[in-house]
Amino acid sequence: MRRGLITLTIVVAVMALILGGLRCHPYYQYTKIKCVRIPEKPLLYDSLRVAFIGDSWANYHHDFDTVLQNLLVKDSLVVAIKSRGNVGAKSKEIYERLSSTTKSILEWHPDYCIISAGINDAVAKLGPDFYVYHYSLIIRQLLNVGVKPIVLEMPEVNYRAIANRESVFMRIRHSISAFITDSEMYSFSQYRTALSSFITSNGLNDSILYISAESWNPMGFRDKRKLYLPDETHLNAKGYHLLDSCVASKIIIDKKLR
Repeated sequence: MRRGLITLTIVVAVMALILGGLRCHPYYQYTKIKCVRIPEKPLLYDSLRVAFIGDSWANYHHDFDTVLQNLLVKDSLVVAIKSRGNVGAKSKEIYERLSSTTKSILEWHPDYCIISAGINDAVAKLGPDFYVYHYSLIIRQLLNVGVKPIVLEMPEVNYRAIANRESVFMRIRHSISAFITDSEMYSFSQYRTALSSFITSNGLNDSILYISAESWNPMGFRDKRKLYLPDETHLNAKGYHLLDSCVASKIIIDKKLR
C-alpha cells in the first residue's frame, strides 16, 4: 500500500512538471506588444478602402473581393478591397504579421478592416484568454492607425470533422492543450463569449463593427442553404456572398452615421 502511494505521488509529480513545462513552451506564450509605425494617411482619398485579414477565410476571400466591392459600389463612387490571410493562422500569428508581411495592409490605409481569427485557436485548444489577448492587440493596432475593425464572430464550423482529419500526434497534442488551457474539446462557445465580453467590458462597441454569426449564419455548417465547401469548414461562393452582404450593410449604415 505504501509503495503504491509513493509510486502514485511520483507519477503525479512528474506529470505536474511536464504540464508546467508545457505551459512555458513558446507555443503557449503570449506575444509582446509591437510598435508599428506607418506613414500618415493622405488628407484626401478618392475611394472607400476595405481590408480583410486573418486566417484561411481571409485568404480565400481574395477570389471574392469583387463581390464585396460590387455590394459597396452602389453607396460609394470608388471602392477598393484587399484580402490577405494565412491558412492555419492563429490570433497570435495574425497580430505578429501586422508588423511584417501584413504591414502593407496598414500602409494602404483602409477605412475598415475585417478580422477573421479564432477557429485555429479553438482547434488547437489555446484557450479563450490566449485568444482574447491577441485579438485585442489586433483591434488596438487597427484603431491606433485610424482603421475601424470589423470583428467577424466565429461561426459554427464542423470542428469534429477538423479533428478527424488530424494526425494521431496532433490529436494527442490538442487533447493535452485542452487540459492545460481548460478548453472545451468540441465547442467554440467559450471563445465567442470571451471576446464579446471583452469588447463590451472595455467599451469598444462604438469603436468597431461586430458581425455576429447569428446575423448571417446562425446554423453554421448545418445551414440548409449549403454555404460551406465539402470540408464544412470554409465558405463557398454562396457563403461568401451572404457574409459580404452582411458586412456591406454594416459599413453602409456606419458611413451614414459618421
